[in-house]
Amino acid sequence: MLPRVLFSLMLLFFFYSARAQQRHTARQGCLIYTLGKDTTAIGNYELKGYDFSITVADLTAATTVSKLKGTFFPNGELQAVEGDIYKPVSGKEQQLLFSYKLYYDSNATFIETRRNNVIMTRKYPVKIMVANSLGGYTLVYMPALLVNFAPSKNGDSLLSHHIVFNSARNFVIRKTGKGNFSIGSSVMGMFRLSLDEKGDLRTVDGIGTSWNIRGTVIPPVNMDSVITASVAKDQTIPHIAITNKLDSVQMALGETAIKIRYSRPSVRGRVIFGEVVPYDRFWRTGADAATRLILSRPIYFNGKELPAGAYSIFTIPSKNGWTIMFNKQSDIWGTEYKAENDVLRVPMSVETLPKTVELLTIGVTPADKGGRIEVSWEKLKASVPFSTSL
Repeated sequence: MLPRVLFSLMLLFFFYSARAQQRHTARQGCLIYTLGKDTTAIGNYELKGYDFSITVADLTAATTVSKLKGTFFPNGELQAVEGDIYKPVSGKEQQLLFSYKLYYDSNATFIETRRNNVIMTRKYPVKIMVANSLGGYTLVYMPALLVNFAPSKNGDSLLSHHIVFNSARNFVIRKTGKGNFSIGSSVMGMFRLSLDEKGDLRTVDGIGTSWNIRGTVIPPVNMDSVITASVAKDQTIPHIAITNKLDSVQMALGETAIKIRYSRPSVRGRVIFGEVVPYDRFWRTGADAATRLILSRPIYFNGKELPAGAYSIFTIPSKNGWTIMFNKQSDIWGTEYKAENDVLRVPMSVETLPKTVELLTIGVTPADKGGRIEVSWEKLKASVPFSTSL
């Protein structure tokens, strides 16, 4: 009797092990990311069992290439990774920018980076799924692999860590519906992934994340040909880098000094409000780090005081009007908004502009007994008046 029970248990073990291996076997594709009319990256990814590889051509400026390979733990956390980033040069050897290595040992994750023969090793006492220091743009290709480790039940989540700003932040994989998943962290934002009936990735929606990109999956391509063509294009048509311009505005209204520091994304042929900036969701009202307001003295919105100090600014754009929020966490990344830290919320009026404002523009203009904070982008301007005294 006992041998038969053991044999049955062994069969069950091999059955479920085979199913687990099958679930993580032969997932591959080419993921193409776009930012409006611009293609920002093209890359192949492949997962065989728990081993994976990614090759990405980053096209946000002059072409750079990231190549990495590694091994997952059975739950999708990283066991080992190594790779490098280089600048391909036509007819010459590639120019190595930096290389990196990750390994898990003695209950800690170690990340080693090498740049210009300078090696830096950092230790984190956790297992992780992603890290900003691993391969640059490959960060937004990891969800294409990690979705294969997602929970099978709607609403269930898998929690791990994201190494960013030299600290471990929560990273989550959540099944949101049939073939639909969300993957990300408070810093990178949440990427929404859609799979087909076979479980293969088809689209990635990164609108509202730190990248505001969209991804489409096609069969794997010849990356050497893609890189060669991109380098040739760089030589004939210099690539204008896709950047967000850092800017600030300062205004003295009597004894009240106001300063706003923000990053200015451009329209770049995109539909902004309702798409790049979704309606009825918080928006960093800029790009990259949260927009920052500094007041030397209190200001008042319809009698409500905003005390002197430093705040981050967020807004909720809506078809029926906007809301501006002043948040006491003044020095955070733009996706790390927490509503419970709002000090004051005020409605904004919205008007349509006759011409497109290509670069997001935030301004402070004088007005009777105070001024107005104005946010202009694409063909909309949202504004709110304030006074410098009651």
